[in-house]
Amino acid sequence: MLPRVPTYIPGFDELIEDGFSQESIILFAGNPGSGKSIFAAQFLYEGATRESENGVYVSFSETRVSLLRNLLRFGWDYERLEAERLIKILDLSTTKELGIQNNLNRILETIKDVDANRLVIDSITALTLPLEKPADVRFLIHLLYRFLKQVGCTTIMISDIPWGSQKIGSSVEEFIVDGLILMLTDYDEDGDLKRTMRILKMRTTNHSKKTIAYEITDDGIQINEKRK
Repeated sequence: MLPRVPTYIPGFDELIEDGFSQESIILFAGNPGSGKSIFAAQFLYEGATRESENGVYVSFSETRVSLLRNLLRFGWDYERLEAERLIKILDLSTTKELGIQNNLNRILETIKDVDANRLVIDSITALTLPLEKPADVRFLIHLLYRFLKQVGCTTIMISDIPWGSQKIGSSVEEFIVDGLILMLTDYDEDGDLKRTMRILKMRTTNHSKKTIAYEITDDGIQINEKRK
């Protein structure tokens, strides 16, 4: 078996043979409010605090100040981890106009600077938003995939799915990534919000084929049950 990278998210690793394959690229796609960014931030935080694995959080959609404030509600002091050089937030939310090559160079420099093992790209939806032609989006996704394979991190990429849509990004991402996890939100008959995920793809892994219920708690993501 290939080396595994545990997430340490309660109840999740047992669904994917104790963690992601090392240096794999996993796409988390889902509706707004499904907890994609929380999962990704928890993945970095747990790696840094449990394994001393350095991580980089690349944000194309949220400023560093906003991200730090939002993560503190879960008790995740990213600012302290930055001071300890375990995690680095790369805020590219206002620099998308500088071009993809410039941003890739900055990501690579940051990965090398902290000797990162784990990487989050949040989100490719925001990254590709300025591109008008579908061909340009597809080219960028392929370029990003090749780049991520070269840097050697275990990577979570985030893709946003608008309400009412079943399409994942440009429909290219789901084919080239090593893993695909769909995070969904819905309301039950009582009008209560329910969150579920489906592991649709995980190369080199005998993963769960069930619909998985989860919650966003005060401590982050927590798996509740596996539905038949």
